[in-house]
Amino acid sequence: MTAIPKPAKAKKAASARPQLTEYDYQEIGEKLDEAIEFKSEIEITIFIRKRLERYIGVISSADGQTGKLSLRVGYEDVKINMNDIVGIK
Repeated sequence: MTAIPKPAKAKKAASARPQLTEYDYQEIGEKLDEAIEFKSEIEITIFIRKRLERYIGVISSADGQTGKLSLRVGYEDVKINMNDIVGIK
């Protein structure tokens, strides 16, 4: 009688938060500063509720003390926590 191997456990890679380096945080900060200064359109990727969401818009306000960012997407403002940002284009 031959042994049947157990199936591999499913990995939760899709729900794992992306790990950012110090260089990544520096690059995000520079792009945010540039977008605020020139009022240019920006694409922000955030990790929230175990998934990635993308928003494209213009930054209307940023508060460094509370860590909140207001992004104008179309005719509505979206409030984003700066700690949730994982990428900017």
